[in-house]
Amino acid sequence: MLSFTDAEARADERATDRIEMRVRPSDRKRMERAAELTGVRLATFVRASAARGAERVLSGYQATALSERDRRTLLEALDNPPPPTGAARDAVRAYRSRIANAG
Repeated sequence: MLSFTDAEARADERATDRIEMRVRPSDRKRMERAAELTGVRLATFVRASAARGAERVLSGYQATALSERDRRTLLEALDNPPPPTGAARDAVRAYRSRIANAG
């Protein structure tokens, strides 16, 4: 069973921002029923559900899963990096020149 409580929010952060949206009547009825079954107000249910959904999306963008082949390739490149290209050497020279002339 899912738990939906206001205690899940950061204790030091008050809910002051508002989000307004329109929903289909059938969606609202489903959300109201789900909120009722979990014993919370509709606003609490919607807020907690949206926050959990946002966390899932964000964590999906923050973690990268590599195949075994890609993992080996990455580790090999870290252990034995290729020599810098001419463009990379030029970029370092240009950067150092800008830094030296910035003062």
